[in-house]
Amino acid sequence: MAASVDAPPLPPAVPATAMWLPATALGCYVGDATLRSWLLTPGLLTQRIREAAGSGFSVNLLREGANGAEHVREIDMRCDGVVWMFAHTRVPAATLGMHPWLGTIGERTLGEVLADRKDLEREDFRYAQFYPDVWLADRALQHSEIAAQPLWVRHSAFRIDGAPFDLYEVFLPSIGRRGSGAS
Repeated sequence: MAASVDAPPLPPAVPATAMWLPATALGCYVGDATLRSWLLTPGLLTQRIREAAGSGFSVNLLREGANGAEHVREIDMRCDGVVWMFAHTRVPAATLGMHPWLGTIGERTLGEVLADRKDLEREDFRYAQFYPDVWLADRALQHSEIAAQPLWVRHSAFRIDGAPFDLYEVFLPSIGRRGSGAS
C-alpha cells in the first residue's frame, strides 16, 4: 500500500544540469544491447515488461500524494519479486488542479492510463545515466535493495491541455532478465 505523502518538498529528481541524450545517441553510450533495447522500447513499456515477466509480473504503488507544491507518485514493476523498473512522477499543483484524476491513478501504471488520451502531448524521450549521488538514482537503488551503481533513466515530459508533468523511469539492472535476481 502506498504512503500518502504530505511532507516538505523533495529535492529535484535529477540535477538541472543533467546531460540528457536523444535516443539516437544511446548506441554510443549504452554498451549493453539488452538494456539499450529496453530503453528504446516503442509503445507501452508496461506491456513489454508484463509480457517478459509473464505470471511473475506485479505493479506496486509505493507513494501517491501531495509533497510540497507537487503531487508525487512512485511505483515499481517487478518480475518474480525483483524490481525491474522504478517510476517517479511529479505533477505540479496547477496541473493537478486542472486534471485531478492524475492524483488518483492508484495501482495502474501511468502509461496504461495515458494510452488512450487524445489530449496528451509527450516530448521525445530523453535518456541519462545517473550515479547514486543523484537523488532519483539513490532512491531507486535503496528501494530495490541493490548495490550502488549507475542507473539509466528515461524522462518523459508530458502536457495535457498545456499543463505539464514529468515521468522518470529508472531501469534496474535485472530488467528483462528473468531469474537473474538483484545485482
